Order: sequence, then C-alpha cells, then structure tokens
Amino acid sequence: MTYGEMVPYFEWVEATMPVQTAAMGHKEQTFFRGAETLGLPVQTTKTTHRPAYRPQENAILQPGGTAGKTADKDLLVYPKATGCTFCGYRFQGCMRPNGAPRNQFAKRSTDNSYVPMALTADVWSRGGKPVTLIADAFVTRVHAEKRHGVLTATGVTWRSAGVEHREDARVVVMSGGCTENPRLWLNSDLPNPNGWVRRGYTDHFFDWVFGVFDDYTGNPKGVGSSARVDFPPYGGLENVGLPPALAAFAGTLSDSGIRGQYKNGRGRTGPWDGPAGRVMGPELKEVLSHGLDHLLSVLVITDDDVEAQNRVTLSALPADENGPIPKVTFKQRQRTARTLRNREFTARKAAELLRGAGAKKVYRIDWAPLILHVQSSMRMGSSERNSVVDPRGETRAVKGLFIGDNSALSNGLGGPNPTLTSQALVTRTAENTFRTYVGGDPWVRSSAPVVSTDPRISVQLGELGL
Repeated sequence: MTYGEMVPYFEWVEATMPVQTAAMGHKEQTFFRGAETLGLPVQTTKTTHRPAYRPQENAILQPGGTAGKTADKDLLVYPKATGCTFCGYRFQGCMRPNGAPRNQFAKRSTDNSYVPMALTADVWSRGGKPVTLIADAFVTRVHAEKRHGVLTATGVTWRSAGVEHREDARVVVMSGGCTENPRLWLNSDLPNPNGWVRRGYTDHFFDWVFGVFDDYTGNPKGVGSSARVDFPPYGGLENVGLPPALAAFAGTLSDSGIRGQYKNGRGRTGPWDGPAGRVMGPELKEVLSHGLDHLLSVLVITDDDVEAQNRVTLSALPADENGPIPKVTFKQRQRTARTLRNREFTARKAAELLRGAGAKKVYRIDWAPLILHVQSSMRMGSSERNSVVDPRGETRAVKGLFIGDNSALSNGLGGPNPTLTSQALVTRTAENTFRTYVGGDPWVRSSAPVVSTDPRISVQLGELGL
C-alpha cells in the first residue's frame, strides 16, 4: 500500500485516542535549544521529509486545572487537576491525578481507549451480536480445513480457568504479538510454505546518550518524551525523562564495558567525553552530584533493516498448560552495515545536540541488545516469497485468518515508535475483514470516533475484571 492510503487510518486513530501535542516543560525547552544549534528547522507538518525537530505527540491527556502548576499533592486531586500532573512516572503507567476514574488517568491503556468501543458499539441494531470480553483466556489452536480446495480458518480452541472450549467462526484474527502469534501458528500445525512465519523479529537498535548540565533541566518531570528530532533515512532522537530506577538502568546497559576499567572490544569514541561505556565510581558520583534534574537524556532510535535471522521457534523446554512454549533467537549483533551506519550517525547527532544545548559533559552508553518496540515475525508484504500476510491483512496460507497487531509490520519504520502505525494498520485490516467476509461498508470509517471519557465505562470494565 502507499503511505497516502494509510493517512486516513492514522488520522482516525489520532482522533480516537486522542493523540495531541504532548505537554512540555524545562527538558523540552533545553532539547529544542540544542536542536536549533544543529541548524535544523521546526517540523510543521505531520509527514517528515527532511531533518527537523518538533514537539512529540502522544495520547497522554493534557494537563488541566492545577496539573502542571503546583507540587502540592492536596491540589493534584481529581477534579481539581486533570490530565498529566508532571509527576514523572509515565513509563510505569499512571494513576494520576489521584481520585480520577481510570478512563481519566493521564496515561490510559488500551482498555480505556479502544476496548470500550467494542463494548458500546451499536452492533446489535445492525443485525449483529453484542461483544463479549473474556479475561484470562488463552487460544491454544487455530482450526483450519480445506473448503473448495482452499485451506480456510474455521475457529479456535481456547482455555480459561483450566477448561477448554471450541469456538467456530467465519473469521479468526490473531493479535498475540510478535512472540505468541508464531507460537500459536506452529502449535496449530498451520502451513509455512515460504518459511517467513516466525522470521524477521525486528526492533530499533537503540542507544542512549546523556548530558550533564550546570542549570536545572527538569529531566524526570512531565511526560516521558515530548520532543524529538527526525533524520530521514537514518532514524531519530527522542528526549526521554526517566524516574530514578529507570535512569539507573538506562545508564548502565552498556555493550562497551565500564569506562576506565575495560572496553569489551568496543569503547567507541566520538563527540562525547571519553570512550562510550557505563559510568561508574567517582565519575558517577560527579554526574549525580546535582541529581537527575541536571541531566538531559536522548534515546537514539535507529532506522533498521529487517533481521531475517531473528526468529521464534518452539522450545525444547517443557510445555506449559497451553502447549509448547516459544523460543526467541535474537542475533542483534549481526546487524546490516546500513543499520550500523545509521546508529553511529544518530548517536553523534545526539551528542552534538547536547553540546549545543549547553551540556558540560556528554556520555554515550552504547546500549547492549534490548528487545523493545519489536515488530514483524508475521510480516506483511506484496510478494508471496517473503511475507506471511497480504496487503489486506489476511494470511496467504490460510484464508479467513488475519493478523491484527505489530507482528504484521515489516521493519523499524524509519525511527518512529511503532504503536500508532500498528493501530492504524489494524484499523485498516478490520475494515478489510468486514468488507471481505461480512459485506457492506464498515462502520469504523463512517462513524465518528468514540473517545472513552464517560465515567460509566470504567464501571463496566471494572465489572468485567479487566
């Protein structure tokens, strides 16, 4: 498909979540100051064609009332405060503001955005049946049989509370992710004619660069990431503020050893201070002498190639109650030359940005392999030779079987985080599924997006045990 064809689905997801320009504070101001010294323009359109910097967008609810204006916990209570309160703990999920219903937490999970649409959709007035959600259920097998000479999905077997059930269906959608989808496929003895089921497990090939500042940066405050720089086709940079424990993790996950102790055969040098590596001892004390509020961290997100050697297989370890378990083989150090060049380019740009922002010291950690923001393993493509899913989202080997998550994505997407693209692609796949197997015009594009801000939704979800 073309990018232009995806734009309406991106826009639909953005309106549904809703996606807005993230709230910003001191750390974003410092980051943008550094981006300006690189001679980059501000990106004012949604599509990025050239190197540029811009505010980041996300689905975290905007600060309202007293949120973002005070540190007084008595004032950061719903409904005095709404949306992001700048507490700095977005990565672990968010239960702020205190006292807010779950669908008014600043950072809402999918069961507060997309799931309520299934619960409240007007399907029954159109001849359909109400949707039933079943928690703690696990599909163990997808059933398929030859119909008119074509292998076709017919339903699933699933377990809940130790009891097996069989469900017949006209369409089956697999949404188990990059690891569980291949596992279910293999455990179901479904065909894999071109060998691409389970292959291509791909991520961003991250790195971490941070600067130490004399002035206050507000590093851990507010939304985790509200500012970014894009460098097509190399990747991108995100300003990321972390709470203490995650900041410690990010600063120690090195593939270059410990600075001043051993280099592990790497110890890359560049526009950062000394060789890359983990900061320890007196140097770490100096870095943290003013606290996290004097650091500024940059996540390097590499535009990477599909890694065909990465894959999911069935493990030789004992099966669990749901069948043979998956084994992930992730040969992250066997990157393509292009991927390696992209990472070095963006890491250097991160250091230059921090210098330009006023950092007195800049450190590159040279992150070790980290499986995060994964995609593919059931990749979509235009060719039968190297894809599992066709451009409509239906698997090539089994008709009536669709892939509805990020395992259908084919690569690292040029540096952006993959969530919105996954949601847009799945929305498009849902439309194709409806049109192909149900008939008529799907409601999803003809109806106004549903934003789940009704407090009654949280009651429904609570009663369902979600």
